[in-house]
Amino acid sequence: MRRQFSLLIVSLTLFTALIYTVLLDRSITRGLEEMVQLSMQFEIEDFEARYIDNPETTLPDTGLLNFYIDDWRAAPDLYHQIIPFDELRDGEYLETEWSPNGDLDWEGSRFLLIYPHRLPDQRILYAVADLDADKLSQEQRNEFDRLFDSGLYVGGGYVFLMILAVWLYGRRLTRRSDALAKWAKELSFEKLQQPVPDFYFHDLNQIANQLQSAFLRIADLLEKEHRFLRNASHELRTPIAVIKANMELLARMEPPQTLQRPLERVNRANASMQQLTETLLWLSRENETAPKQENAVPAQLVKELVEDLGYLLESKPVELSLQETFSGYKILPVTPLRIVLNNLLRNAFQHTQEGSIEIEIGEQYLRIENHDEGATLTDSDNSFGLGIHLVQQICQKLNWQLELQYVEDGAIATLQWPEYLITEV
Repeated sequence: MRRQFSLLIVSLTLFTALIYTVLLDRSITRGLEEMVQLSMQFEIEDFEARYIDNPETTLPDTGLLNFYIDDWRAAPDLYHQIIPFDELRDGEYLETEWSPNGDLDWEGSRFLLIYPHRLPDQRILYAVADLDADKLSQEQRNEFDRLFDSGLYVGGGYVFLMILAVWLYGRRLTRRSDALAKWAKELSFEKLQQPVPDFYFHDLNQIANQLQSAFLRIADLLEKEHRFLRNASHELRTPIAVIKANMELLARMEPPQTLQRPLERVNRANASMQQLTETLLWLSRENETAPKQENAVPAQLVKELVEDLGYLLESKPVELSLQETFSGYKILPVTPLRIVLNNLLRNAFQHTQEGSIEIEIGEQYLRIENHDEGATLTDSDNSFGLGIHLVQQICQKLNWQLELQYVEDGAIATLQWPEYLITEV
């Protein structure tokens, strides 16, 4: 904005300075010409009055003005050389210049103004104003030069002052806008209630007030979101605890072998719900310590989740492949990792109707690639479900890298976690 404003002002300044210089030069030149023309008209009228009374009256000779009737033979040879006689018209002024040594050299320069005037007896009186530079003294020449140069000096001074004014204004504006940018960058929830600084310019103050208002609205929304997460997580603790207690009671009753696997799934689902509530509480708090890190086998964790989510692939012609390039133990924050993996796997299973799902487990990454040949996938976030927002929050808070890449018939999710301590199996 400042650069465009400065460019506009400087362009207008240069344009007006150019117009001023041209007009000043023309006004000076035109003033001299009109002065000469006025003197010429006075002499012509005076001579014509005397000529009517006496056609033999002598032609006037003022030193500056020379007069000829009908015949140019008495005129100097220079006139015959430089005056375009075929361009002369009665009652019209004709200008011509002669500068044998160039326009910047006064020596030998001549300026001629010719005016043909038809007398009552139809004879032509030629009036010639002859400005001979050689007849001017050095002081007169310098005075003429100063007269023309003054326009350039005034124009140059005007341009300099305008550029200086634009620079000072731009510097002041930059300082204020930088102060606004710094204030906006350092704006936090703790500083919201502090008064907005004065940035001098009304527009900048208005932007600052709008930023503060927007920040207040965002803070209010975040507080409502955190409050909802805390309340929902606290409310879920009771039914989760009830389910856990009853599952333990069922385990003591030694249920049939056919119920063992379903009960194990229920236990894992209940544990996942408990871990989810703890993660939601952790996400809703600021400056909270990181989740507890535990010994875990990422490959085993993925296998458990694949088994739990297997019902999503029942009756679907989907080819599932699992490739392990690392199957050892690592110390990881298991609870948020389980939530992230569960959401990514669920997304791939839900949005693959016919095709293939490839899962690759590495030492520091998990890659899930699904291709759906039976349905058209969209590249919007909705295709990942609501859980993707929770996944992104967890990854952002733990500094994990999550890359979601959309291809023509599916999606590729790559999760990378930092280097954690590896323990022996």
